[in-house]
Amino acid sequence: MAASKPNKRPTPPAQTPTAADRPAPASAAPKWFEASYIPYLIIFLFTMGIYCNAIWDKYAIDDTLVLTDNKFTLQGIGGIPDLMTKDAFVGFFGERGASLVSGGRYRPLSIVTLAIEVSLIGGLHPGVSHFINILLFGLTCMLIYRLLKDIIPPRRGSVFYLTIPFIAAMLYAGHPLHTEAVTNIKGRDEIMGMLFSLLALYAAVRYVRTSNMLYIAGGTVAYFLALLSKENAITFLAIVPLTYYFFTKAKPKHYLILVPYLAAAGVFLFMRSIYTQSGLGAESTEILNNPFAHLPKTMDGLLTRYATIIYSFLLYYKLLIFPHPLTHDYYFDQIPYVGINDPLFIVALLSTLALGVYGIYGLFKKSIPGYAILYYFITFSVVSNLFFTVGIIMNERFLYMCSLGFCILLAYLLVKALDRKYINAGVLSGLLIVILGLYSVKTFSRNFAWHDNLTLFITDAKVSTRSAKVQMSAGGDLDKLADQNFDTLRSNGELQHYLDLLDFNEKASDYPDSTLKKQLRIRAIQYIDTSLVYYPTHSNAFVLRGNAAYKLYHDVPSALKDYADAAKYRVGGYYDAWYNMGCVEIENNMPLQAKDHFLKALAIDPEVFAARYNLAEAYDKINMPDSAIYWFKKTLELKPLDDKSYYKIGTIYGKKLNNLDQAIIYISKAIDCNPNEKLYYEDLGVAYGLSKRYDDAIAIAQKCLQKFPDYVPAYMNLSVSYRNKGDAKTADMYMAKAQALQQQGQAR
Repeated sequence: MAASKPNKRPTPPAQTPTAADRPAPASAAPKWFEASYIPYLIIFLFTMGIYCNAIWDKYAIDDTLVLTDNKFTLQGIGGIPDLMTKDAFVGFFGERGASLVSGGRYRPLSIVTLAIEVSLIGGLHPGVSHFINILLFGLTCMLIYRLLKDIIPPRRGSVFYLTIPFIAAMLYAGHPLHTEAVTNIKGRDEIMGMLFSLLALYAAVRYVRTSNMLYIAGGTVAYFLALLSKENAITFLAIVPLTYYFFTKAKPKHYLILVPYLAAAGVFLFMRSIYTQSGLGAESTEILNNPFAHLPKTMDGLLTRYATIIYSFLLYYKLLIFPHPLTHDYYFDQIPYVGINDPLFIVALLSTLALGVYGIYGLFKKSIPGYAILYYFITFSVVSNLFFTVGIIMNERFLYMCSLGFCILLAYLLVKALDRKYINAGVLSGLLIVILGLYSVKTFSRNFAWHDNLTLFITDAKVSTRSAKVQMSAGGDLDKLADQNFDTLRSNGELQHYLDLLDFNEKASDYPDSTLKKQLRIRAIQYIDTSLVYYPTHSNAFVLRGNAAYKLYHDVPSALKDYADAAKYRVGGYYDAWYNMGCVEIENNMPLQAKDHFLKALAIDPEVFAARYNLAEAYDKINMPDSAIYWFKKTLELKPLDDKSYYKIGTIYGKKLNNLDQAIIYISKAIDCNPNEKLYYEDLGVAYGLSKRYDDAIAIAQKCLQKFPDYVPAYMNLSVSYRNKGDAKTADMYMAKAQALQQQGQAR
């Protein structure tokens, strides 16, 4: 038997399995846990769970702009044509809203959904709006998982909860930075913009996988809806090809999907150009609408501007990694200016450059970290202030779209650590539980801050200690709180809630209303004074301080000075300043000065009922009856059924112009508009009596007594009228009745 020959072919060395080939640690989970719907269910329930307490929140801050005080939204479905064809601010500010902020605001779709809500549920119901926001956010997080699962397929045999798609989706769902977008109803524009942008991206990816043209059609529609929700979606014109390059084998024909997407963007930009008035280059001179308005137009000013912008990037990185403390307000002067020599600017610049270089390096490697970083910077570009001013140096909601890049990067690093056996599955699971647990606690607790305006302002004023806006807002709303009925606030616990926020450490039940109102106004003035420290020419703050101080101290000269300063510092005049000045003056027997200030207020906004009415009152007090009647009639143009205006016209005709016929006509109209005011009947009876129409005087007095049986002046009018008719017996009877009622009243 011949000896066997050795095999001349060398035996190949054992292959080291790749991450995709290595099986994941075996799962001890039950079989049902492996069902395909389980990850989606977990993501959805997690999202709903950490935001469920927001359903009981009320309206806050920008909700007034898009819903509660938006005249188009409040019309319901009937307001949709105006919402679609006007700047987003016009419904709240009027036509001047189209040019209030640089670049304008055209994002009608989310506001249209609010208008539909108003029609379908019959008015304003914040709980419904909050629930819809949370629902849309939950759907967004589920879509993130589906999209990432498509472009970053998990390795074979891996359990879903240790994969990049699931971890990234859960991190995105739980990240506390998203509370402003989700819990503020106005944030629906952010949510819908992200949701439809991701749908457009998903459709583009599915088109590569299937070559099904329906994905082009659906993706184009989704992308157009994303743009109508919020302009940030424009960045997905770069995200789509970026995703193709990194994660697909797209051929040149597949990139043609960008043509209909570009067409959708072109249609949107055309609509935006005709429905908004502000160009991107037009910058506001108001520091609260343009954080760089006070910088000099010099090279030093330019360097400071961009150094501060780059510095804000470092603050964003910090919030992504450690989201505490949170605040809705980063307005002037919360983020101080920094120069190019500031160490924080240098750190921010170097870290940003390092990330940018690594992202570009990732282009060649087609690495997941490279994609995540580039996604972040591309979507961040439109809110970065680098290319155009967005009205504020930074804001947490600006990271709503961008933060997905951070979540993908963090998920990749965690899974990579597992792949390289730096950690095992148990440790990774524990880390995720800790991270998501901390996220959940922070998110859930942060939702309470959005309970209402005052809760948010007081809470965030403790964080944004240098913000002129939130300090002023807290003061203004505290002054409004002091005007409210404390019985209701005590019974529902709201008053104690606000006192706790203010760290009063006292029980509301231990103090009378007068004491609490005084303390609230003192605190309100403190907030407003803090605002003026950082923004000494803030006209709104002067008006609010004048209001609070006048109610607290009744110091007329100080209040008038605050209002005068407010008018001085507001370019073009300030309606509230002139109007409030007039109100204080007319209340303190200064009608001549009040007249001048009401005229100035009406020159700014001529369509305000209260200003017209008070101007008429001022003319009446300075004995200019014809002018008074003219302006009272002008009030009736705005409120044709205003009984007080009719009554005032009637009394001026009767008492100052001795025109009893006109007096009778106008006081009669006052009664027609409001038959429940006793004084109107009394004065109409007097006018009839002076006109010697005694039967009419008797009839109106009897009509009055049918509604108000114990009204003494009506009996006295009857007595006078019957005496004038020669019926002394009946006159004496009614006079005796009047005297008896007077005695009863004195006895009581």
